[in-house]
Amino acid sequence: MITFDSDKNAIFNPQSLNLVGNPKKALMIFDDEVWEDYVEKNKALETFPAKNNSGRVFSTFRMYKHDDENILLICPNVGGAASVVDLELLIASGIKKIVAFGTCGAMDKNVGKNTIIIPSSAIREDGVSYHYLPPSDEVDQKKTSIKVMEKVFSRHNMNYQTGNVWTTDAVYRETSNKLKTMKQNGCLAVDMEMASLMSVAKFRSIDFAGFLIADDNIDGKPKIEYKRDSAKLLQLALEIVTTI
Repeated sequence: MITFDSDKNAIFNPQSLNLVGNPKKALMIFDDEVWEDYVEKNKALETFPAKNNSGRVFSTFRMYKHDDENILLICPNVGGAASVVDLELLIASGIKKIVAFGTCGAMDKNVGKNTIIIPSSAIREDGVSYHYLPPSDEVDQKKTSIKVMEKVFSRHNMNYQTGNVWTTDAVYRETSNKLKTMKQNGCLAVDMEMASLMSVAKFRSIDFAGFLIADDNIDGKPKIEYKRDSAKLLQLALEIVTTI
């Protein structure tokens, strides 16, 4: 049994990383192709390692100059619990606006590979969210964040769908019966972080927007595959984080 406590002061609290440049906006990039094949390898993308005031270098953090503002790019740990540790540290370090994106498992063959999915809400089958919000089946994404993402993706002619997602910690317990149940609840995809991240964002009162990219499909082979463009995904995320 998890007992929710609304007290924001815990015995052990996240501490500021004292990042040089005092960034206020960040992207949490769960997508390996965007991070490894574009952020790390693309010399044309002007990024540099993030440091703190004591000279510590963060190997999975990059600073990126966007419209004369430093945006923090981070390759976070995977899974609800681990990614929330990263998110808490970012918030404690002064980050006020965060966009998180990564791949997910589509739950319907009619959802094309590389379709962008905007979670309207996430079903809470994680463990973390119940420490940040009172018990409920779902956590909603902010309507203002959804509208911003829909406008950005529409403006750039991206293939996207908006609907529920299913967040679970138990990767190897995605059974046929659960797939059927989640589809009946309007879920388009399954992921491991969204419910956790959205719950922390609500608890800490920061601006947050999350979207997913359909990769594998647990309903079978998708009927269509859309072109994937890591550079464009990053630019879309930057546009969103400067707008929410």
